[in-house]
Amino acid sequence: MLKLLLISLLFTPALLQAKTDIIVLDVNEGQSVLVKHNNEGIIIDTGHAGLSKSLLNKFRQYGINNIKSILLTHLHPDHAGGYFRLKEAFPLAKIYSNCHPLPNNIQPDTTRWINEALQTDQNHHCLKAGDSLSFHDAKLMVLWPYTFNNTNLNQHSLVINIATSKNNTLLMGDAGFKVEQKLISENTLPANISTLIVGHHGANDATSQHFLRSLKPESAVISVNKKNIRGYPSKHTINRLNDMNIRVFRTDHHGDIVIK
Repeated sequence: MLKLLLISLLFTPALLQAKTDIIVLDVNEGQSVLVKHNNEGIIIDTGHAGLSKSLLNKFRQYGINNIKSILLTHLHPDHAGGYFRLKEAFPLAKIYSNCHPLPNNIQPDTTRWINEALQTDQNHHCLKAGDSLSFHDAKLMVLWPYTFNNTNLNQHSLVINIATSKNNTLLMGDAGFKVEQKLISENTLPANISTLIVGHHGANDATSQHFLRSLKPESAVISVNKKNIRGYPSKHTINRLNDMNIRVFRTDHHGDIVIK
């Protein structure tokens, strides 16, 4: 059975051993997920720029001294704003994104700046549905997007399944109902999802009842800050999770959440 270990910033390194762990980091208003093996890690999303120092401190607390890869599900600042600071701290890290083509006047400015920087970053690589990355005993399979239809960043957010020897963890980025329905209709969802990292911070435009019935995860993790100004997570999303008897863990309530 999947076990979720909830920890605070008072972290004891002995808690995490040699196996690969997935850690949903508490980055306040944003999302960042660390895949950790011994002193190495890959990071999926960075949180916003204002918490970059805190994020680097978390790496040290978890014994991480080498970030091998940085994956950006999409370029909204709460997911990718820490790109510049992490690139500075780990200049040899490979950078991955969906390479979503964006207009020059894309807003906010942070998104435009990151997009422009990625175009000249020699360590930057594109990911699309069907691509995969390996990290020790973990395999990251990209399930979405296949192609781009418009400039909606959430709609084309990378959806990634993180598979270890015993568990599948599905990370939805900011993808919503339309993406969920596509994944269901095209039968691309892996079986035996143990943990769902909930899409769009628990907003009511993601995590449909149909999607949850298709996945049947044991647990769900929501990255969100306290008193979120947009009202995330939506009470409707929480109700859908509760109705399915899915255990819900939230970074605003529990801090960092370690999936072991």
